[in-house]
Amino acid sequence: MTLRRQLVLTSLLLALPVALIVTWTMSAMRDRDRELALFRVADGHLTDIVRDACLEDPNWFLAGPRTGRPSAAARAMPDADVYLPRPATDELPFEVFAYDREYQPSSSAAPRFPDELRQALRGQQTGAVSSRYPSRTGEGHQVAMLTGWSSGPCAILLFRLRPEAGTSTRALLVFGGTYLLAFLAAALTMLPAEVRMRRMAAAARASAREQYASMVPIGGRDEISAMGAAFNEAAADLRRRAVDVRDREDALRRHVTHTTEDVAVPLSALEQRLAALDAGSALSPPVRTELRGALREAHHLVSRLNNLAAVTRLRTSAERLAREPVDFGAVVERVVATRSAVARVEGVDVNASIPSEPVTWPGDPVLCEQMVANVVDNAVMHHRAGGRVEIELKSYEGGRFTLRVTDDGPGVTDEAFAELTANRRFRGDEGRSGRGGRGLGLAIAREVADRLGLQLDLRRPATGGFEVEFSVR
Repeated sequence: MTLRRQLVLTSLLLALPVALIVTWTMSAMRDRDRELALFRVADGHLTDIVRDACLEDPNWFLAGPRTGRPSAAARAMPDADVYLPRPATDELPFEVFAYDREYQPSSSAAPRFPDELRQALRGQQTGAVSSRYPSRTGEGHQVAMLTGWSSGPCAILLFRLRPEAGTSTRALLVFGGTYLLAFLAAALTMLPAEVRMRRMAAAARASAREQYASMVPIGGRDEISAMGAAFNEAAADLRRRAVDVRDREDALRRHVTHTTEDVAVPLSALEQRLAALDAGSALSPPVRTELRGALREAHHLVSRLNNLAAVTRLRTSAERLAREPVDFGAVVERVVATRSAVARVEGVDVNASIPSEPVTWPGDPVLCEQMVANVVDNAVMHHRAGGRVEIELKSYEGGRFTLRVTDDGPGVTDEAFAELTANRRFRGDEGRSGRGGRGLGLAIAREVADRLGLQLDLRRPATGGFEVEFSVR
C-alpha cells in the first residue's frame, strides 16, 4: 500500500470517531437545551391565572389549540360533560395535563402518568422531575411538577414537548459535515509529512542514479529528518565503498589486460610458428603429431586467456560497456583467419559467407570478436576430421541481421543441450569438466550478446550437428 493510500485511510479512520463524538455531543446539548426550556416553561405556569383556569375546567386544561373545544357557555350548561365532545387526543408539539395527588388525570385526553415520574415524586411536596417518553417520531421530553395548589385535580402538572421534526436528517447532516471537515483536517495535517517523504524518496532515487554523489535535503528535527540523515550517512559510506571497489576493479582489469597481452601475444605468435612448421612436408609422423598437439595446447591457452580477459571486462565494468559501430563482416574474417591453423590441424573445413555491404551493430569490438570466436572454436574443437563449419552472415532491412554458425559434427546429447540452454549467465565453472568444454565459451558468448542487445539461439538441426545463431531482437 502506498503512503498516500495509507494517509487517506488513516484520515478516514481518524475522522470517524471525531464525527461520532461531535454528532452525539451536539445531539445531547440540544436535548439538554430542550429539557431546560421545558423546565422554564413549567416554572412559568405556577401562576394564579393558570391555577384558576385549571380548577375551573380541568378536563379542557390543555395547552395549544384543540379543534372542537366548546365555548364557556356550552360547558356551563347542565349535563355538558355528557353531551359535549371529549378533548382530542392528537399529540401536539407542546402539551400540559393536570393530575391529582393519586396521579389520576383530570382530562380525558391526558395519558397515563409515567411510572418513573411517579417514583421520583413520591414523598415530595414541591419540585419538578423530568424524563423521556416514546413518541411516534422519536423520544420527547416530559416534566412533572408538584404545584402545591391543592390535592385536587390540579395538584400535579405534566408538561410534554414532542420531538423536533427532522432530527434524524439534522443528525445525519451534522455527522456528514463533521466527518468531511475532520477528514480534511487530518489529511491536511499529515499531507506535509507525506510530501516530505515523497520528496525525500525522489531525492534518494536521484542520488542512487548519480552513484550517491548528491545528498538528500534535510529540514526540521523530526523522524523524517532523522531518516534523511541516516540515508546520507549510508550514501556516503556506499560512495566510499564504490570508489574503493572501482579502484580495485580498475587495478584488476589493468592487471588481467597486461597479463593477457604479455602471455597471449607470445602464445599467438607461437601458434602461428607451429602452424607454419606443420605446413611443411619434411616432418616425420611422430614429430608432426607432437607438433599438432603443441599447436592445440597453444590455441587452447590463448582462448582461455582471451576468455579470462573478456570475463574480467564484463565483471569489472562499473558503467555500461563502450558502444561503437562494429563491422561483423570484418569480425568474422578475423576469426576465420586466426582459427584457420587449428582448423587445418583438426581436419575441419571452415567456410564463411559474408555480404558485400558492411553489417554493423553498436558494441565493444573486443567482446564482439571474442563472442564470435568462442562459438567458432566450439564448432571446430568439437568436430571430427573431414567435417565442415559454415559461418553465414545475413543483413536485412532496418539494420537487422543474423549470424549463424553451423557444424555437421556429432552434436550434443539431450542432457548437455538442456544444460547449455538453461545456463543464462557465466558462472565460472562451465569449462572445468574437461578441456575445451562448450559451456565456458558459450556462456561468455551469451552474456556478451545480452549486453549488446542480441538474441542467441541454440539449435540441433535434424541432419545432425549443432547450430548457434545471433540475431537482432
